[in-house]
Amino acid sequence: MTRVIAFPTSETLRPQQAVAEIGKVAWEQVIGLGVTADGDFEVINSEMTAERALWLIEWAKRWAMGLEEEES
Repeated sequence: MTRVIAFPTSETLRPQQAVAEIGKVAWEQVIGLGVTADGDFEVINSEMTAERALWLIEWAKRWAMGLEEEES
């Protein structure tokens, strides 16, 4: 089972602060999603299949909605 790394507890991190926090973790795989200053949606990811990326995004969605806790 893959370990979940919790997001920082602050909801007020600026993008640069969030990137600095992300840099503190020894990632095996990573996917970053965001909106640029120009309003463009951007995805940056390490080497992984599209299926793996979708699985990570779905897992993050379930975590954000609190569904992981309900299933425990």
